[in-house]
Parts: sequence; C-alpha cells; structure tokens
Amino acid sequence: MVDNLTNICDPVFGKVDDLISLLGKSKLLHILYLLNIKNEPMRFSDIKNQVKSSSTTVSRRLDELENNGLITRNSSPTIPTKVYYSLTEDAQNLAPTIQSMYDWIIERKIMPN
Repeated sequence: MVDNLTNICDPVFGKVDDLISLLGKSKLLHILYLLNIKNEPMRFSDIKNQVKSSSTTVSRRLDELENNGLITRNSSPTIPTKVYYSLTEDAQNLAPTIQSMYDWIIERKIMPN
C-alpha cells in the first residue's frame, strides 16, 4: 500500500515543488492575486503600479506566468497597440488556493511590521 502511494505521489510532489518554486518568485503571487481580484484584463503599467515593482521584475513575472499557462497576453488592434493580461482558466482554478493563503495570513495577523 505504501509503495503504491509513493508511486502515485512522487510525480505529484515534483509538480507541487515546481509550482511552489514558481509562486515563490518575487511579486508573482501579487500579480496573480491582483488579476484575480480585478477580474478583468489589465495593462502592464497598471499591474506594475499596483504591485509596486520594477518594470524588469513585472515583465519577467508576466513572461513566466504566460509560459506556465497561468495568464494570457492579448494585444489590441489599435495604434498604438495596447497589451492586456488576464488569468487563464487554470489560474482561475488556482485562485481560491491563493486566496486561502492570504486569508490564513490575515486571520493570524501575520502582517509585516
């Protein structure tokens, strides 16, 4: 029974580790949380201003989120082109888990000084 559980869990643990590693990157959770609570596509400058981070960091995180299938990047057909970011269905499914982490912190009053 234990061997069977180990065989099932090993690949899952690796994927969970990968997800936690991704989510642990600077400002990445903030971006996901922001896109979730706004519940509408957002422009780069709005995301950058809300998460209070450098353009480089926000750009890297958005690329990582897009590469991992958690956000979509859409361009408007206007001139100048406007780029909007929004959550994918996978990210929307992950959102309650992220929200529960924020709630857990708030409930325990584990806030920064």
